[in-house]
Amino acid sequence: MERFVARFNRLPDSVIRRLVIENYDKLYDVNDCLEISEEIQIPVVFDVFHHKLNKSASQTLKESFSCVAKSWNERREGVPMVDYSSQEPNGLPRQHPETINLEDFGLFLKQTEPFDFDVMLEIKDKEKSAIKAIGYVVNDWRLRKFFTN
Repeated sequence: MERFVARFNRLPDSVIRRLVIENYDKLYDVNDCLEISEEIQIPVVFDVFHHKLNKSASQTLKESFSCVAKSWNERREGVPMVDYSSQEPNGLPRQHPETINLEDFGLFLKQTEPFDFDVMLEIKDKEKSAIKAIGYVVNDWRLRKFFTN
């Protein structure tokens, strides 16, 4: 983490403005990323699947996401970004799914109330899963705001 910060501080501003950090399932949990974020003032992208897989993650998904959301300055970076995925049923450990698991996605949405954020799907059939996800969340206030005047 110290080496990352030292190297980050040598980067030009044009690069720094484009960077975020993301939690990982093996080495860097949300708390590690938040520690780095606080020191170098860049936001954390919350990876749901990695959070679930990281055995050192001591906080619930909602607690962790709440902390991550605070690393974002909405005026400067916009709303928080989330990488969403789940385990492929009957797949190898850590394998991303072929298609979205709407039950798991629904649970994730409940766990992240009342936060607003953008979601990137890390799923093989991204477009088909995106259409399924939009259909699933059509009444969620986080999506509804895009369809009102």
